[in-house]
Amino acid sequence: MAGDVEQQEEGLTSLHLRVLRKDWRVVGLQMVASLALIWLFLTMTRVFGHCHPTYVEQDAWCPALDHTLTLDAIEEYFAGSDSGFDELPIPDWMTGQGNEGDGRYFMPILLMAMVSGAWVALNFQPPQRRRKITLGLLGALILFLAGMFLLTWTFGMITSFDLYLPFGHDADSSLNHANHLVWPLAVYIQALIVILIVSPVLFGLIGIWGLSKRMVNWSIAIMLIFLGLYALLSYEGVVNQLASSSDPYSPGLNPLPTQIGEADSLGGLISSDVWSLLLVAILLMVYSETAHATIRFLEYAFRLPESCKKDPEYVRQFQNLMNSHMLQSVVIVFAMTLVTMLALKFDDLIIDVVGWAGSGQWSGQVRESLELRLTYGKVISAMLFLTFVAALRYIVPWQRISGWVETAIQKAKGRTNP
Repeated sequence: MAGDVEQQEEGLTSLHLRVLRKDWRVVGLQMVASLALIWLFLTMTRVFGHCHPTYVEQDAWCPALDHTLTLDAIEEYFAGSDSGFDELPIPDWMTGQGNEGDGRYFMPILLMAMVSGAWVALNFQPPQRRRKITLGLLGALILFLAGMFLLTWTFGMITSFDLYLPFGHDADSSLNHANHLVWPLAVYIQALIVILIVSPVLFGLIGIWGLSKRMVNWSIAIMLIFLGLYALLSYEGVVNQLASSSDPYSPGLNPLPTQIGEADSLGGLISSDVWSLLLVAILLMVYSETAHATIRFLEYAFRLPESCKKDPEYVRQFQNLMNSHMLQSVVIVFAMTLVTMLALKFDDLIIDVVGWAGSGQWSGQVRESLELRLTYGKVISAMLFLTFVAALRYIVPWQRISGWVETAIQKAKGRTNP
């Protein structure tokens, strides 16, 4: 049993969490997951953040995946009201307003990284200290919201020797203390909108560095929900219906092109539209796998008996396990990307094979078929290719080949490390 293993010798490292969290393998996986998450979020803003040209020409509100448009609309509302200020309290350089492209998200992402770091540091504090800090932060937020309101209202009742409500005194504006709530509420609304849009990054970073599977799953779920809503609202029938409506605030998202287009990326292997979608899928897979793998490895080390955590043999096995995982992850991601791109090119192979079969009327119709160039034609041809690749497992001994490769790698390591 693992609990009966005696400590053989004191190693230089151990499998305690305070040591593993500083290990370059664990930190490397966390950095890869964090970079993949931020890259994924920025890629989604580029691919799925476009509005229909009709709404752009009308200068209408089309939020997509852009918080600056919503903040601009709120700022215009405050400017046209009697709120007392013409712009939102949080400066534009913090929210990204006025910037173009990815510049709208750099500072919000940096702020979310700082918030997630503070959250992770708070969770690693002792329970009593964490409770005191949490109550202090909640008290500060409440005081920021209603402190000036309660102070002026109380002072007004004391100086006037009268009990009155803090609002509704149009004749005497000095007795209307509800205006002191506008500025703090504007700060909270502005912060809430930014956090809502950048919440996948916030939850993801908390999950990666705070070792929380739930937060990682929440981050992935929010992005998948957005993709589903985008697919629903960018459907051609929905877009046409909204474009013909008189509502200027309809979310007319610009749908993805129906026809895939010519292969003009990566040496003619894939089209630019498909490559952007494939990049989203790859980054989502890398982020999910590396984040969950880090948490899974650390949970495994945490559950080991105390005697095994200092056993050099267990330490060596744990390091070999992480090294193998990183190597296999790189190979699998590269192989899946290559196979997917080849699957999307399978329709060209079908057309070429039909062209080689003959020059009759049927082969000419197939070669000029538009359906093979459309999205569903690409999906059908890709499914045929993946079925063909899956059937190869009954012909090609992949396990034996992978065993030969691993044996060769081990022999090469043995020669270099005698």
